[in-house]
Amino acid sequence: MFNLFKNSFLELKKTKTIVICGFLLATSLVLNTQAIKIGNLTIITFSFIANSICGFLFGPIPASILGGLTDVLTHVINPKGEYFPGYTLNAFLGGLFYGMFLYKKMYKIENIKALIYRIVACKITISLFINLSLGTLWTSIYVGKAFMVLLPPRVSKELILIPIHCFIMYVLLKFINKVYYQLNLDK
Repeated sequence: MFNLFKNSFLELKKTKTIVICGFLLATSLVLNTQAIKIGNLTIITFSFIANSICGFLFGPIPASILGGLTDVLTHVINPKGEYFPGYTLNAFLGGLFYGMFLYKKMYKIENIKALIYRIVACKITISLFINLSLGTLWTSIYVGKAFMVLLPPRVSKELILIPIHCFIMYVLLKFINKVYYQLNLDK
């Protein structure tokens, strides 16, 4: 586990990593500003795409930095209410989990099932630990409603989004895996 974080930290010394992370940050900011709002408290964004790609390519350290920066910069660029640091922690932890589950897990065509299992495990972990537990706690604190009142609609949202997110991640990460090595970007 220590080597995972060490190797991920060393990725930050590569110019290629910084350039690609900059592109992913810009992509994440655009995706975050195109949020779908359902009701007063439910927001669906697709910034997870850039964060999962960063975690897949560079590991938990750059992905967690990307997640935290995305949250803070989205609030600076397009504020929707007051800033709440709990959501920044969620974005940071999301990147951490994407990196922990997906980093250095490049797959050959015949072993693509492993990628599917890791994506599903990653999304379920993020949904349970970050989105349902911490996210609901932060929303409860932020809006002053009881945790258990906010939880049922969030569970429904996560049950709908997990398979959609997993499918999007599978298609994109499979493509990125192929292109990344064809272009010799792993050097």
